[in-house]
Amino acid sequence: MSRRAPRAGVTLLELLVSLAMTAALALILGSMLETTARSATRLGTGAEPLDPLLDRLELRRWIEEIPVGVAFEGGAADLSFETLIDAPPFTTAVLTRVALGRTNGALRAVAQLPDGSPGRVAVLSAATDGLLLEYWGQPPGHERRWHAAWPAGAGLPELVRIRYDLVGRALPPLSVRPARAARQSTISLSSLPPPG
Repeated sequence: MSRRAPRAGVTLLELLVSLAMTAALALILGSMLETTARSATRLGTGAEPLDPLLDRLELRRWIEEIPVGVAFEGGAADLSFETLIDAPPFTTAVLTRVALGRTNGALRAVAQLPDGSPGRVAVLSAATDGLLLEYWGQPPGHERRWHAAWPAGAGLPELVRIRYDLVGRALPPLSVRPARAARQSTISLSSLPPPG
C-alpha cells in the first residue's frame, strides 16, 4: 500500500463524498424553509394572533405567584390583587398591583409600577362581550362554594375562574389557583413525604 505524501490534496472520492453531504444538507434546509414559509402564510391569513393567548398565560402566572396574605379583592366583572412579578421593569422585592377588567370593550390586566403608572398591560381580548369572574372557597360567614364576589380582607380564594370570549369566540374558562407556588412549597403533616 502506498503512503500519501503529507502535502497532497484531497482525493476525488473525498471530494465526491463532501459534495454529496452538502447536497443532502441543502435539500433538508430547503424542505425546512418551504415548510416554514407555508406555515407563515397560513398563520398570516387565517389564524388569530398569539398575543392574547400569551397574555392569558402571563395572567395565570401572575395569579399563581401571589404571596399568601396579600391584598385580594374581586367582583363579577373586575379583580385586583398584589403579586410578585419577576420580569423587567418589575422587581420581585416589591409587590405589584394588578387590576383585571374591561376597558372600552377590551379585557385587560394592568400591572402597575410602584409610582402607579402601568408597567405591563396584558390584553386578553381586544373586544369581548362578556366577562364573568367566580371564586371558589369559603370567605368568612359564607359556605364553601363558587361566589360571584370575593371580599377584601377575606384571604385568598382556593380557585379563580375567568370566563370571557376572544373576538366573538368563547374560550375555555381560565381556572387558576392563587398562590399555587407558595402553597406547593409548604409541606404539612398531611402531605406525602418527598421521594428518596
